[in-house]
Amino acid sequence: MGCRGWGLNVGALYRFAGLCVVLSLGAGCVASETRSVSNPSDIPAGKYRKVALFIENLDESERALAEQIVISALQSVGIPAISSSNLFRNRGPINPNTQASIIRKEGFDAVLYVTVLEKGAAEERVPNAYYDGNMVNVSMGFVTVGHSLTDLYVVKSDGSVYHPMLAMKTRSELQDVKSAKNVWAAETVATGHARTTNMSALFTQASQQITEKLRADQAI
Repeated sequence: MGCRGWGLNVGALYRFAGLCVVLSLGAGCVASETRSVSNPSDIPAGKYRKVALFIENLDESERALAEQIVISALQSVGIPAISSSNLFRNRGPINPNTQASIIRKEGFDAVLYVTVLEKGAAEERVPNAYYDGNMVNVSMGFVTVGHSLTDLYVVKSDGSVYHPMLAMKTRSELQDVKSAKNVWAAETVATGHARTTNMSALFTQASQQITEKLRADQAI
């Protein structure tokens, strides 16, 4: 059950996050979008009540913080959750079959895998904006608003104006412990201005939206 190829509107998210910065004169803003697919017939009537979490494709230091963020999001809606790092701590190297056995023994009924597909910096052009050598001018309908040139903007030699952005894309998959089936999956894109936010804020926003989507799809 895959989610690839949905074509989440990353450009629109860039523009939304950039607009937040323009309108708020520098206040931080994170935009995110999540799209999901599920197999309702495979989800138990009582939903999933205890979740084991695996964060994938991050290094050790990043994964520890990411685990805390997702666990907090799940616990905020009443779902007991524990990360794989804590679940298997001090157990030494163990194979997937042993992991599955431990998860069942500990009473988990679902496993949530969150994989970071992409993350990094980019530039997004500010629509209807130009630099006149003194001010950054942004046209908003009948009004043009001038802003001082600060590190919120990147100006090119032709006067075009860009926002330095951060972006993150994740894939989430929820697996039923008893059947070992993937019953729910989602892709999430989060973006924010690089000068007013960070990857931790993007991951926090993404985690909250993933949790909200799990609830909306009646998986938890």
